Amino acid sequence: MNRHMLFVIVPALFTIPALGAFEDLELGIEYRAMGGTGVVAAGLGGILWNPASSAFIEAPAVTAAGRVPYSAMDFTTAGADFAMPLKGGWVLGTGMRWFGGELYSEQILHLTASRALSGSFALGVQPQFSRVAISDGARSYGSAWTADLSVGLTALVYDRWTLGACLRNPFEARIGSDGEHLDNRMDIGVRFEPLSGMSSALSVSRDFRGTRLRVGQSLPLGPLTLFAGAGSGPASVTGGFSAVVSGMVFSYAVESHSELNPTHQAGVGYAF
Repeated sequence: MNRHMLFVIVPALFTIPALGAFEDLELGIEYRAMGGTGVVAAGLGGILWNPASSAFIEAPAVTAAGRVPYSAMDFTTAGADFAMPLKGGWVLGTGMRWFGGELYSEQILHLTASRALSGSFALGVQPQFSRVAISDGARSYGSAWTADLSVGLTALVYDRWTLGACLRNPFEARIGSDGEHLDNRMDIGVRFEPLSGMSSALSVSRDFRGTRLRVGQSLPLGPLTLFAGAGSGPASVTGGFSAVVSGMVFSYAVESHSELNPTHQAGVGYAF
């Protein structure tokens, strides 16, 4: 059954319209350090990449993170996510992202519901409410908001091989008087985990920037885990680490750019 899904998802990846708006606001630092392969994430860190990633959370968890694109503080992105398992196998989550400063800002609020339908297959749905505001520092030119949707799945295809896929904004929501498209994107990826904590990931993404390839690797070394990755469109190299201290997970990631300064990202997470 799971293998048959590949024949549906892969062709759909290359038929998604290439339109979009809003910044790249995913903040799962470990998967940022793995080249941006968050569609195959396991846990709260991938909740904005793939709403099904939270389905196997066994205890309430919270994470907060920040990102400074190209080392420019005016473009800082910050956010937090929370998820809690409920009876009946459901996991409910929520979170917010904030990008920009006084002159221009973007915000996203998400509500996420995911459920493991078996020990190896899960689905997730995520309504998102997006707002943009523009001013000149003294007065506001205006603001606008809209709602869109992400749907995702994760599936254990073979022993230690996991498939992840997510479709964002399938109804092509628009925002503002000009009707600018929100990011309309399809992601699909696979993750191979030969040992606990050690994983190799590959994902393909199609959005308004075209088709991009991302790869990543994690290497556990006791309480410390090292990450590395690379991506295309534009070409970038990523790296970072996470460390467990008194039950809290501290993470850091850096991402290169062919022409601009590197992007720095850091976060902290805790499971109750």
